[in-house]
Amino acid sequence: MKYANYYTVLMLVMSFLLLSVQPAPAEEPVHKPITVAILIFNGVELLDFTGPAEVFIVTDYGKAFQVFTVAGTTDLVKTMGGIQVKPDYTYVNAPAADVVIVPGGAMSNVNSAGVQWLKKASSQSRITMSVCMGAFLLAKADLLNGIRVTTHRWGLPGLESAAPTCKVVRTQRFVDAGKIVTTGGVTAGIDGALHIVERLLGKEAAEWTSREWMEYRRQGMDIVPDKQSPG
Repeated sequence: MKYANYYTVLMLVMSFLLLSVQPAPAEEPVHKPITVAILIFNGVELLDFTGPAEVFIVTDYGKAFQVFTVAGTTDLVKTMGGIQVKPDYTYVNAPAADVVIVPGGAMSNVNSAGVQWLKKASSQSRITMSVCMGAFLLAKADLLNGIRVTTHRWGLPGLESAAPTCKVVRTQRFVDAGKIVTTGGVTAGIDGALHIVERLLGKEAAEWTSREWMEYRRQGMDIVPDKQSPG
């Protein structure tokens, strides 16, 4: 009896140790498809939002994510460069989303109603990601307080003023602070979106999306700062 009890305890300890060394799985999504809301506005930088959108809409042959756009109106929005896009929802009727994407561009065209929507949408999301100068909209919505962040290299000094309690990172292509992910300029949004895919669905899904479908050479966090930039 004594040896049987010892054996039982030993097996329990070994089982615990085996479980403790297993690799961490991807985060379990709330549901499938995982919903992604992308903020757009007049003067939005085109690749800031279409780059991440491409990542999400093609992952798992289009079965993993459902992407929609949100703006102040459902009238046509003219992007930087003049391409017109019709938003799916307004700030008033947009549904909650698992992931919220905030691009840069002419951000002064996002009014107080847009900032309030961003606060609400972020509180309901699992992850909110800014692309490029979109970090300034997150700062305006008080979403960067006390966390590590980044933005386009031209905006790094300004972001320190816009969100004084944050820690601005100058040497990473994107920064994952948990609920908030911020990326560097323009194309860095693609890498940030692939990082979110990896968080939610695992590395294999992210690698398939980048290599097999997009034929995109995925870049990691580190960047080489431009010595000529103000950052």
